[in-house]
Amino acid sequence: MPKINVSQSIIIKEKPKKIYAIISDFGQWQTWSPWLLAEPECNINTSKNGTLYHWQGEIVGEGKMRISEKSDKHDYLSAKLEFIKPWKSKSMIYFHLIEKSEGTELTWTMKGGLPFFLFWMKKSMEVFIGEDYRRGLGLLKDWIETGKTNSKIDFLGIQELEACDFIGVKRKCTTSEMGKCMEEDFTNLLTECHQKWDKLISGLPFSIYHKFDMVRDKAVYVAAVPMISVPDDLSSHMVSGKRPAMKTYSLVHLGPYRHIANGWAALIMHMRAKKFKPSKKIPPMEIYLNSPKDTDELKLKTEILFPAKFS
Repeated sequence: MPKINVSQSIIIKEKPKKIYAIISDFGQWQTWSPWLLAEPECNINTSKNGTLYHWQGEIVGEGKMRISEKSDKHDYLSAKLEFIKPWKSKSMIYFHLIEKSEGTELTWTMKGGLPFFLFWMKKSMEVFIGEDYRRGLGLLKDWIETGKTNSKIDFLGIQELEACDFIGVKRKCTTSEMGKCMEEDFTNLLTECHQKWDKLISGLPFSIYHKFDMVRDKAVYVAAVPMISVPDDLSSHMVSGKRPAMKTYSLVHLGPYRHIANGWAALIMHMRAKKFKPSKKIPPMEIYLNSPKDTDELKLKTEILFPAKFS
């Protein structure tokens, strides 16, 4: 059985005892679970003492967890994790808490394995599970520090997207650099568009993701602005194109852009559950429904769209 070892850490501005009380009680996991964002109606059952957790859903599959070891010092927790659907596997998860001057360093680790027939997925599964843990720790940090998980999803389902001409900036970078690169590209692009072609702008800015490979840490995207027509005097660093009319499977993510991965993960989970069939010809996109320059980050709305085929 191919072995998997995943670990993610975060600093939470709270004492270990409070954090420990939450992570050691499975009855509280529903408030910050990164997976339940994809299927809020998933069937969840927990034992009265909070040590047993069973989930069953159409999107998230089925599995269960049972706490196996706790610490009176609030510094260590382990649990047995069993996946039942879509495939069977068993793992152990661990939490380590270390008090520091700025709060508590919480580390979430999983050690386990994949079914043998999935040996070829080992590296990608470690990356994807690691991303799930990163998302979960971010939501847990929000919950403990603010009393809210500042990441909400509104599933739109099947939508029609109109065609448009656009101009933009194409960039190759690592996935880890992408957030900083996109902020820079959109700042420069929107400034130039408003200065030169303000009357030609025909809608909200958007991104086209030609490549997003977390395993190889590579991304290729276009930061774009829709236009009535493409100007003749484009700068040399700009590209232009036409976004075709299409059907999409979409959702809107509400909250800080640092949590946007929750929206992408939810759509990917819906795709794997065969809620839609993605188009291989047109890459996925984001449309920015408001601007971080004049909107509180908790109210930022980002639509994520997967071009899709429907019978």
